[in-house]
Amino acid sequence: MTKQTYREVKREANVGERIRIVNPQFALGYGEGDEGTTTERVSVGIYAMLNGGKRGVYHREYVVLEPVTSANTPDISDAFTQFIRDNADTIRAILGDVAKTEPAALTRAAVIEKARADVAELTRKMRSPIANSDGNRTFNTLTSKPEFYINRNKRAVTVLVRGIYGNAILERGIAKAAPDDVFHAEIGKAIALRRALGLAVPSEYTNAPKPTEKLANMLIRCVSGETRKLTDSTADFNVRNCSMLHSWNGRNGTVIDDTDVDYTEGAAA
Repeated sequence: MTKQTYREVKREANVGERIRIVNPQFALGYGEGDEGTTTERVSVGIYAMLNGGKRGVYHREYVVLEPVTSANTPDISDAFTQFIRDNADTIRAILGDVAKTEPAALTRAAVIEKARADVAELTRKMRSPIANSDGNRTFNTLTSKPEFYINRNKRAVTVLVRGIYGNAILERGIAKAAPDDVFHAEIGKAIALRRALGLAVPSEYTNAPKPTEKLANMLIRCVSGETRKLTDSTADFNVRNCSMLHSWNGRNGTVIDDTDVDYTEGAAA
């Protein structure tokens, strides 16, 4: 009988799956290279049968051993290659009829919502650092909380990461909108917090799509140089213009801040 072989996969284990210890840190009754079967999942790790006993293991200490196909399984690669050769013309014709689809681009409303959810999730993880394996030492080992400061005049967000106990400042992060960007506080908070925690910043935050039309509560820099907030979402005239008396300025002005816009379903993004 052929011996079962496994491949190592870095992910959280499910009950019944086999694991191998690769990074023992709080090891009690097990060490590097030990293998066992997962018996229970908890928020920060698992329990597994290791060395004859049930041991608690953090997620960052192990890899999952996934079974791989037996070496005795017939190799169909040659047969498949020959099939492609024999039916090349038919396959080309079929593929030519398949319309190429591009993934839908995120709207500005979707990016804002993603940033808001990201901050909430990171804030939750900051209170349970033992389960975090990426980012800096503060994110991985210390219990902390974010404290945000929003300066809309400077189009910037600053976050102070403070310890839960003692309130000491552990990290700082800053996000500032470029001159040609449209500022939004939620996107700025996500960027600043990720920088403070040593995490990668998704490109959709730094290259968020700009609003496609002027909506109520946007801040507009008018052609005249003044800054105004659009009001009355039900009156098209007021929404599109800086003021009743300066309609040309408003229609041709630039959106600089949409933090207060309510991007409800169906609204332009």
